[in-house]
Amino acid sequence: MTGTYSRSVSDTYTEARARYVMGKVYDHLVGLYMRGLMTKAEADRMRNDILYLMDRRAVTYFQLQFKAPGYADRGLHYEVRADSTISMDDESGGLNFWSLSDNTTVSLVVQLNYASPHIVEVNRQLEAWGWGTASALSGSYQASKSFSKDGYGLKESIVGTW
Repeated sequence: MTGTYSRSVSDTYTEARARYVMGKVYDHLVGLYMRGLMTKAEADRMRNDILYLMDRRAVTYFQLQFKAPGYADRGLHYEVRADSTISMDDESGGLNFWSLSDNTTVSLVVQLNYASPHIVEVNRQLEAWGWGTASALSGSYQASKSFSKDGYGLKESIVGTW
């Protein structure tokens, strides 16, 4: 028996699709703002920074990390997929940010895609913005939701105990 098999993977990124899925993440950022854990300007800056990285195909995943003295680290992990492997589009929300202590700090951590043709430009821009190095959260990752628009999406996981 002979046969020919092929599989093609296309990049499903468009600016409109990225803005759509980031709208779901922005809902979480606004929730953190409403909780008093970040300013509106910080929420806007995080959204814009991630959109910039998405536009340059330079992000593999990003995390919103929540740290407070005396508490275990926890966060939200978003895996970026531009290959039509995420088709489910859940509603945003459903996270209890009030369970975070008042002295919780919120950080954005990004894993860059070093195969991006724009990685040199991206590295220069991140340096100009004053970004430094950081580590991903360790611990258990529990799949939570997926946000998708026409094959471009984010797979959200909850990290740590909430």
